[in-house]
Amino acid sequence: MNVLGLVQLMDTTGLGVGYQECLSIETLARRGLLRTGQQVFNLVESSLRAIIGPTQGIAAGIAFRAARLGDPALVPAVSQVLSSDQFPESLRLASLQMGTRLWEISRRWNWTQPIHDQFDPVIPQTGVHGGVAFGALVSETTAHEVRAVAACLLQAARGIIQAAVRAIPLDDSMNHRLLAQAQPIISRLAADFAQHTMPDIRCSKFNFPMA
Repeated sequence: MNVLGLVQLMDTTGLGVGYQECLSIETLARRGLLRTGQQVFNLVESSLRAIIGPTQGIAAGIAFRAARLGDPALVPAVSQVLSSDQFPESLRLASLQMGTRLWEISRRWNWTQPIHDQFDPVIPQTGVHGGVAFGALVSETTAHEVRAVAACLLQAARGIIQAAVRAIPLDDSMNHRLLAQAQPIISRLAADFAQHTMPDIRCSKFNFPMA
């Protein structure tokens, strides 16, 4: 296990910050609909279940397997699905923005060179989606697929929490408390989504939980 590589990957805000806009976090906070730590947790859990897990989580698992098997041929097809109009435009753009940023940042890290050698030839010119970039890169840090998908979901959750805590605003200590609270859910979702394949990529109708 490449522990230093995993830490470096998780410390990069490549997958998470982009959800601030597509989840309308600042708008919800400004309207008083997002005010408490519990509401932030509800937002994180609902978005992981309905949006992030069924798209980025599954894509990360596919890219992880492709990298471990040395067969990145599925990447263009996954990217085509994630770029299709079955998903809201804000989600498509956020996914591409986060993934492309992470992909370019990772070029500076020596341990990612084998991944770039594999995947750069098949990355679409439109860019790389967040789940694809993360799943491919995390394959160089762990051989455990569920752990890889969990890391993807964890980074997304952290980005949402940080954006919400800042927008409300709440005490910074809430970041750590909410992330710790979300970890059991992330573990369960990762075990589920790691088993899914490309036809399972979808996006459920998302309604912000008011309670």
